[in-house]
Amino acid sequence: MARSDSARGAAAAFCGCGASRHRFRRAAQSAFAGVHQALGAAAFFRPRQFSFCHSIQSLSGARRESIFIGAGSSACVGLSRPALGMVLDYPRRKAMKRILYIHHGGALGGAPLSLLLLLQQLDRSCFEPIVLCLAAGPVVERFRAAGIETHVATDISDFSQTELVWYGNALLWQLPGKALRFLPSVTAARRYLRHFQPDLVHLNSSTLAAPAQAAFQERLPVVWHIREPLARGYFGLRRRWLRRRIARHATRVVAVSENDAAQLLRSDRIRVIHNFVDFAIFDHSIDLDAARAHLNLTPAQHVVTMLGGCSAPKGTLPFVRALPLVRAKIPNTRFLVAGPKPQVGASKPLPALLKRLSRADAYDRAVMAAAGASIASGALRFLGDRDDVPRLLVASDLLVFPSVVPHFARPVIEAGAMAKPVVASDLGGPRELVRHDETGLLIPPNNPQKLAEAIIAILSDPARARAMCVAGYRRACELFDAQKNAARTFAIYEELIGT
Repeated sequence: MARSDSARGAAAAFCGCGASRHRFRRAAQSAFAGVHQALGAAAFFRPRQFSFCHSIQSLSGARRESIFIGAGSSACVGLSRPALGMVLDYPRRKAMKRILYIHHGGALGGAPLSLLLLLQQLDRSCFEPIVLCLAAGPVVERFRAAGIETHVATDISDFSQTELVWYGNALLWQLPGKALRFLPSVTAARRYLRHFQPDLVHLNSSTLAAPAQAAFQERLPVVWHIREPLARGYFGLRRRWLRRRIARHATRVVAVSENDAAQLLRSDRIRVIHNFVDFAIFDHSIDLDAARAHLNLTPAQHVVTMLGGCSAPKGTLPFVRALPLVRAKIPNTRFLVAGPKPQVGASKPLPALLKRLSRADAYDRAVMAAAGASIASGALRFLGDRDDVPRLLVASDLLVFPSVVPHFARPVIEAGAMAKPVVASDLGGPRELVRHDETGLLIPPNNPQKLAEAIIAILSDPARARAMCVAGYRRACELFDAQKNAARTFAIYEELIGT
């Protein structure tokens, strides 16, 4: 409380010192003693790191002095200008613990949706959540629409060394830029932490090494959520570096699967807590006929769905290559792909040469070449991003998750909640979620023939499919319930900072 009162007193002195530039500076020097005393007492504020700068602003025709406080010579830059002009006193709700959630992107996907589900379970009478996204995008509006204070910080860079990014990214020139931006990102993250003054920092991805170091330097407890397995790369150097960062900077680590936890250095601070679904949203009692009519599907058709869009790591190419094999046995089968569409022929921000050299562009072209006949016949549809996944799953007979790299399969647990059988790749992640021949079938990755055989086996045996539906729903209720799994995460908060 003393720190906050001194800071407010200093700010009042700054703003009330008149139009005279000389008088203003003298008042600022005098007031600095109060700020210096208040902030210097905190372990993470070092007096030599603080500096002042001021600017003249025009407000209703009057001259007004405004003060910015920041670290070093970059006091007025690096922070998000609209949000961080006044770092002296960020409003805090009384008797609540503030948690700053840092997310690495702005696009929709499994990680931000999992975070949103977690925040929707949070007790707002005990905890005050603030989300900081490192990029603008639709997920920012999703958080805000849910009533969660959300900010964007484009001056913090992530450092990706995950299986998904490694497999899908051929642009190695990004690495030097990421390395050069790392220390500036740490500095920027420290300024955000000093502004928001959280009691705890929750990192939503293994890619957030810079904010982790910043929180460690600010002596804040860190819960680091590992939602993706770490890629070894060419020599394993970057993975080794990131594993050591996680071991050093995380107060607690939450891995979403045993496979993800196994990628880390062994520690008693690691907890395995699966992602979860909200059964109030994923309600398998949604009307089947209405769901199919909405998608222009008939009751007589077999419907196979893949969630994840056109993505090399998620196995879109082996999926579309399996379609003719399935239709040769079961002609009235329809296939739906929800998520990003192939971008062949669309304008992209990369120059034409780099676009041609990128793996993503080459993969999109291969998918379209393999899928052309199925699209033309109406058997296959790329639906784009969807916000009605429960209805999409109700309309489906089967979910396919043909990933070619190991990672947690959110579509698999969503299918379980909707009582749908699954065909998934036999890899770390899906292997933990699917019980072979009980809740679905596991197949070798990147094998269109085996994928087609598994799809045919389930579609051609309704009794077997119904048994898988029942078993999958029961398993989802046991392992992936939102209230149960969120409570385990919140117990970590209480362990570290109380309530």
